[in-house]
Amino acid sequence: MEEKDDDSDENKKSVWWFLNKSLQLHNAPVIDSLCMELGPRCPIDADIGKWVAKAVDLLVHKLNFKLLWSAEPTRLPKSLYSCQTLVDLTLSHQILVDVPLSACLPSLRELDLDCVVYKNEDSLVRLFSSCPVLEILNVTRANDDNVKKFTVKVPSLWDLWYSNSLSGEDDGYLVVDAPAMTTLHIFDVSGDSCSIEDMPFLEDANIDIESYPDDKFLTSLSSVLAIRLFLSDTMVMRCGNINLSRLVKLRICPSRPDWLTPLVHLLGNAPQLKEFLVDSQYTYEPEDLSFSWNQPSPVPKCLPSELEILEWRDYGDRVEEKEFLTYILANSKRLKTVTISLRSTIDLEEQKLIMEELKDIPRVSTASHLLFNW
Repeated sequence: MEEKDDDSDENKKSVWWFLNKSLQLHNAPVIDSLCMELGPRCPIDADIGKWVAKAVDLLVHKLNFKLLWSAEPTRLPKSLYSCQTLVDLTLSHQILVDVPLSACLPSLRELDLDCVVYKNEDSLVRLFSSCPVLEILNVTRANDDNVKKFTVKVPSLWDLWYSNSLSGEDDGYLVVDAPAMTTLHIFDVSGDSCSIEDMPFLEDANIDIESYPDDKFLTSLSSVLAIRLFLSDTMVMRCGNINLSRLVKLRICPSRPDWLTPLVHLLGNAPQLKEFLVDSQYTYEPEDLSFSWNQPSPVPKCLPSELEILEWRDYGDRVEEKEFLTYILANSKRLKTVTISLRSTIDLEEQKLIMEELKDIPRVSTASHLLFNW
């Protein structure tokens, strides 16, 4: 239920009366799902804890609680953290996560923590420790959430989505210790350090970080089958150190113009690569600069023996881009499709000329098809 923004006292009272009566008169022994979103004009004296406690008493399976009021973050009843039936829990915004020592969520499989505030780091650790079967965790960090070292230690976890877009003081830390992990998405431009323990079952990763990835972090990626890498300055420096022996699908998003040489080193560490996507929409490319690129020797093993699909988004037709594309097409013997979309800033007439030039680039794979997306 979403609380509407209405200034009239009568309407406000009717909303709270309806919420109270709905839970009081609920006769079924179980609530399967309860979703409440309370807007910024929610009265700060509203007894929201009572509704959560009632849902727990009714053996709720799925609870989604979003609090956007202007008051300070509020604690929820301790009984929430000992709910035996809760399978799916979402806590969002003005909620203070204060987890008691007695916490136990034996059925919880999916947890979403969206811009909440934590009492302290110990409370966060207790929350994860109380979830023995947790499989899916989604975290979006909030400013001043009382946590410097964000530790995710969950043996059962197989899917983590973590986002931190806040500008910090570079003294934060993310620690991920989840040996059963199969899917990992980390978006962290805060500059916080990041440490990842061994994840031998990791198959799908999406990595966009500003901090320097250490050897342990890179080793944790060695089992992936598909990965999306945002090539920040720090990641570009480490490309040649990533062993991707099982990788089949690679998507890279360069953020700097001199990314081609490190990328070729990365391709050299991915001998099984079949699908390769370059997304240049985030690449900063000064118009008055051109960067040299030296063709490597030997050719990365994946090009003549494995690569089948190549896609390039936001292709800008710079000299080094064209040289790299020519190199790929000249060495990829098993290539089936090449799909290119040009930068929208290129005018229509120039786009036509570029497409004609690209059609004339020799392709060693005579069975390959060149396609253009508008």
